[in-house]
Amino acid sequence: MCLRVGEINYSNCVPIFYTLRKRHLCADYTFIQGIPSELNQLISDGKIDISPSSSIEYAINPEKYLILPELSISSIKSVESILLFSQFRIEELNNKTIGLTKASATSTVLLKILLKRLYGYKNTFIDTEESLEEGLKKYPAYLLIGDEALNENINKKGLFVYDLGELWYNLTSKPFVFALWLVRKEAVLSKRRLISQFYKDLLASKKEAYNDLVNIANDINAHNNIGPERLIRYWQTISYDLNERHIAGLLEFYNYSKIENIIKKVPELNYFTPD
Repeated sequence: MCLRVGEINYSNCVPIFYTLRKRHLCADYTFIQGIPSELNQLISDGKIDISPSSSIEYAINPEKYLILPELSISSIKSVESILLFSQFRIEELNNKTIGLTKASATSTVLLKILLKRLYGYKNTFIDTEESLEEGLKKYPAYLLIGDEALNENINKKGLFVYDLGELWYNLTSKPFVFALWLVRKEAVLSKRRLISQFYKDLLASKKEAYNDLVNIANDINAHNNIGPERLIRYWQTISYDLNERHIAGLLEFYNYSKIENIIKKVPELNYFTPD
């Protein structure tokens, strides 16, 4: 019996998964890579057991999941890889159409909340899979996430670029939880021992990765075009924790999502308890 583990194939998850594979026995784990929206669908459909998943996925289907304690993918202020690229200053975006990457669920909800709550705007949003260059031929602004956002920010070519993590902090003074580690309740019934072991390995990997970012960046540099120094700086902006401040930010996000009728109610946060 194997534990089917979702793996976001973006640089933000590299330290955790790199360390997990390098320092822990993973013979009982099968890793399935994908972008956040794909992994959301796979775990919702029961095709994977456990995964870092968009935080909004938990709020939409809380009956399916338990949350792994002490783990997330979050920003404290800026996040550097959840970016709105715009041909106009954000103060000029009211009533304009904005292109949204299909790769993310949480970030698109967050942008809608920020534009309405921070600025009082009414916008039209269009999901698209086009490149930034093609998207900006159609839309005044375009939301990108992950490595694509990181790379496009190097060559922003006079565009205005807004970091959603920073905008959220300006609104709330709280961290923003982009992803939670979720485990399907069905999997807990049949694979509790494996899940408990994986959780312990994951917690250890988080602690080990925080202390080894330089070595990780140098080791993967040959396979990554971002560059080791920029990777380290990027990883240092990310929080992999889930503490009281993170949870306060998460619940505030859920509350705004309920007000905007994106979710039916703010869910109770139910956690996995390891053996």
